[in-house]
Amino acid sequence: MNQLNCIIIDDEEGAHRVLEHFISQLKQLHLNGSFYTAVEAMEYVYNNQVDIMFLDINMPGLTGMEMLEAMSNKPFVILTTAYKEYALESYKYDVVDYLVKPFDFKTFLSSIDKVINRLGSSKRNLEQNNSDAYQPIAKTDHLVLKVDNEIVKLDFKTIYYTQSYGNYVKFFTAEKMYMSQITTQEVENKLDPELFVRIHKSYLVASKEISKIAGGELSLKNGTVLPIGKFYKKNVIERMKT
Repeated sequence: MNQLNCIIIDDEEGAHRVLEHFISQLKQLHLNGSFYTAVEAMEYVYNNQVDIMFLDINMPGLTGMEMLEAMSNKPFVILTTAYKEYALESYKYDVVDYLVKPFDFKTFLSSIDKVINRLGSSKRNLEQNNSDAYQPIAKTDHLVLKVDNEIVKLDFKTIYYTQSYGNYVKFFTAEKMYMSQITTQEVENKLDPELFVRIHKSYLVASKEISKIAGGELSLKNGTVLPIGKFYKKNVIERMKT
């Protein structure tokens, strides 16, 4: 199973720390973003692939319930709240589970199991209902980027690595560097995961260009040295073995 992209939406720092720790314990999950307001989170969900939202109910501005009511196409939602009284109301929004704070890792695991079970049911139903009509979606082999005032088509095979740069991403190729206003997460979603691997929160690298890893650094075949994050190191090493 591919990793499930998760986001946390909560106005309490302590809740973020607990969920970040629990998510990091499961290889099936990947934390893609942490937000302290529902408005910020909604903007992210509209522009990125999100599989699971850990959503608090009582937040300043837009509440968790109001966020769910406003969204027509929601990821799997696990509500995390200190209040029990909203449990019945929450299920009209088809939430997966309702966790009352403080909850432990065992309870968290139970919620994730419910998500995975729903995913399995959805996949089986799709196969049963569309077995004759289903056609796989063709993979693309390039990115289309706005660079300055031009539209640039960038083939995957030409990209050595990418680097986040504020609200932009730099794309390094053999010929030149391109910079486009896009997020690293958007780039990761568009690139072929069989060809590229994340090595750091700011860097994506073409697997075929990796030369070696030493300490906290990764070297490319062209001599470029980049930082490698501890969280990503194991996955990168496994990719080098293939």
